[in-house]
Parts: sequence; structure tokens; C-alpha cells
Amino acid sequence: MSGDLVLIVLVGVAMVVGVAGPLLPMLPGLWLMWVAGLVFGVIVGFGTVGWVAMAVLTVLALAGTAAVFVLPGRRTSAIGVSRWGQAIAAVASVVGFFLVPIVGGALGFVLGIVIVSLVRTRSLRAAIADSWSTLKSMMLASGIQLGVGLAMMLVWIIWVFAR
Repeated sequence: MSGDLVLIVLVGVAMVVGVAGPLLPMLPGLWLMWVAGLVFGVIVGFGTVGWVAMAVLTVLALAGTAAVFVLPGRRTSAIGVSRWGQAIAAVASVVGFFLVPIVGGALGFVLGIVIVSLVRTRSLRAAIADSWSTLKSMMLASGIQLGVGLAMMLVWIIWVFAR
């Protein structure tokens, strides 16, 4: 195996792991893909195609990352959760991440929304509805990240063949 092929295989593996990031939150995701693209460019040289590919990878990684924060944040604001409530849910997300592997971050955030909404509305039914709405926005954000990850992989594959 030539060095070039070994590099392509290693970066390809990093890309596949990165695409799985939105599905398995313990994996680094889009930024792993971005770093893999950067390493690829540093080793093989960027050239015009490489610089364009890195610019596209950067825009995609930023957009995909923003979706994870913006969509659930807008949803929680729309249902009446204050910034403090969102901060409490974010802390619950971090705690959940460490307590329950793989799904703990999302579970903690949703549980945090339930608690904040329960205190705010004094209704378990409303709190559950609020958390379901938030969970749907989180799933949408993960779907967007998955699509962005696939687009990033496609950009890298085009770069590999176009150089």
C-alpha cells in the first residue's frame, strides 16, 4: 500500500466516524471530519481544489454545528422557556452526558426542559409536551448534521479525485 493510499484510507475512516457523530453523540462528528480534511490537505498539499474544498468543509461544519444549538434554542424560546431555563437544561445535558453514555446529553437536556417547564407551568402534561417539542427539534438538528456530514464526505471524495 502506498503512503497516499494509506492516508486516503485513514482520512476516509475519520470521515465515516465523523458522519456517525450525529447518531452517536460520543463521537466528535463534523469537526473530526474538518480536521481530517485539514490533515489531508497539509499532507498532500491543498492546491486550488483543496482550498475550495476546505472552505466548503468549514462552512458546512459551522452550519451543522449551529443547527445543534439554534434549533433547540429557538424551540425552547418559542414554548416559553427562559434563557435561565435553557441554561439549566444545558447543565442537565452536561450532567446527563457523563451519567448515561451515548444518549445522556440529549436525555439530560430533555429532562431539564421537563423540570423547567414543570416549575413554569405547574402542569406535567404541558411539561411533557414542551419536552417532546424540544426533542423533535433536537432530532431535526441531528438529521441536519447527518446530512451535512454526508455532504462533507462528498466534498472530500471530490477533492481526492480532482487533485
